Amino acid sequence: MPKILAACRRFGISVSGDNRAAFGLVEPMGEFDERRFTRFPPEIRQDSEHGPSFIYGYAAAFGKLSRKLGGFVEQVDPVAFNEAKTAGWPDVVCRYNHRDDQLLGTTYARTLRLATDNTGLAYEVEPPKSRSDVLEYVQRGDIRHSSFAFRVFPGGDEWGVSEFNYPMRTLLSVQLVDVAPVLDPAYPDATAGARALNGAVQSLADWVQADVEEVRCRLNEGRAMEFFRKYRDADGWKPKSDQRLKPPKRPVLTGAQALLTLQANTEDPWADEE
Repeated sequence: MPKILAACRRFGISVSGDNRAAFGLVEPMGEFDERRFTRFPPEIRQDSEHGPSFIYGYAAAFGKLSRKLGGFVEQVDPVAFNEAKTAGWPDVVCRYNHRDDQLLGTTYARTLRLATDNTGLAYEVEPPKSRSDVLEYVQRGDIRHSSFAFRVFPGGDEWGVSEFNYPMRTLLSVQLVDVAPVLDPAYPDATAGARALNGAVQSLADWVQADVEEVRCRLNEGRAMEFFRKYRDADGWKPKSDQRLKPPKRPVLTGAQALLTLQANTEDPWADEE
């Protein structure tokens, strides 16, 4: 199913996230939530002199390589939020620093509005009066970053090699969880950072058909390119820089050639040995 979904996206065929959830393809949100940050500083907007104040900014930027994320870099494709947008951004919230006790707005109450443009994923939130401190932090420039939390749909990412010869992940379709103005784009501790990258580790393990812990170990040690060299060595195939990783094409055989190959594979190689 993930391969079918990925093929649909490559050909521009829309796939409903609700249908996949009904078939049990989307697991409950939890340890595989991921967070990414942008350096676009949020700003304050006010419709009128006495009207409500809004925080707005970009939670994600399209086509920009991230900093190194535990052994790989990442970019967000412009189509990454298309499914969430088509569904009306269901159940997305805005929380200061991603904290549940710092709720700023929700798409359900229409106190949070989301949109995409050529730059990335833009958000505008109307915080409650009780969170005027966050408005002041943004206005003073103390809060200088934004972030989004997400979970990748099955088949919603691809792996390749960046122009700097480094493992690169491209997000193609994600379930948006929340957007957030954040104080510090760094993870608060190593445990939170490792947990936030669980989704990427699982995705790469599925992609290269390797053990999850082996993938995690190589990412931590900066040896993830070893997986990509396996693909480059196969059949003499070598990906160009900044190209999404795809398995090498196999030669097309006629029916007679396929039959001869099958027979050769079933013969005992030690039949002539005494």
